[in-house]
Amino acid sequence: MKAYVYGVLDLSTIDYPQKPAMVIFVAGCPFRCPMCHNWKMLETSPDQEVELSRIFERIENASSLIDAVKVSGGEPTLYPDVLLEIANFCKKKNLSFGFDTNGFLPENAKQLVNKADLISIDIKAPFNNPDLYSKLCGISNGEKIIKNLSLTIKTVLESNSYADLRTTVIPTLNTEEIYYENIGNVLRDLGYISKAEKEEASYTLQQFEPAGAFSDELKKIKSTSVELLIRLAKKVNIPRVYLRHKSIGFMKPIEEIQV
Repeated sequence: MKAYVYGVLDLSTIDYPQKPAMVIFVAGCPFRCPMCHNWKMLETSPDQEVELSRIFERIENASSLIDAVKVSGGEPTLYPDVLLEIANFCKKKNLSFGFDTNGFLPENAKQLVNKADLISIDIKAPFNNPDLYSKLCGISNGEKIIKNLSLTIKTVLESNSYADLRTTVIPTLNTEEIYYENIGNVLRDLGYISKAEKEEASYTLQQFEPAGAFSDELKKIKSTSVELLIRLAKKVNIPRVYLRHKSIGFMKPIEEIQV
């Protein structure tokens, strides 16, 4: 079996919570998000095709340094069969396995729950604003995006996989306090609280860095401040809320942060 692999990061300490991990970047994505930093991976090409056996060799060689493997992209759920093969290999090697997703392909995600230890899901905007969702995803039909995302989140919250939910806070685009009140309310309705109480779910607000963004317009805005992240995090009003910012680190509990 082959996979469209844009690149591999042999060791990362900021992609898998509390574990050093290898990160595999797959190419191809249905979205064209203006804030995307991985926009060079949006399209696939024949030269990106790699035999999975080569990826497994790479994991094997790094296994003494890592505790987990994370597949990012691009959109990993475009390739559920590839993810299942990697998940099975990781299990044999006693490594944790996780992947990132935009949630747009709920049926594919459904095949992968309980096979992944961690599923990281992007929540780009409030669930009641399809126009904003279309803008932030770079495609039309925001209502479908929201519907599919909600199905994916519900599926993951009902599974044995850890639900790593997160929003990149982008100044000028998704910083209204009411947006985060809506996100918190919808996550409650989807079953977040009971999973969070078992320490199997969390929600992270993370910094947006303008440099490297897909959109030239977004390259001109200011980076997200810690103060803004804290203010919005308080509006979510759910347990296990974290912040990610270069000045404080990766997934810091909101309760421990002092401005």
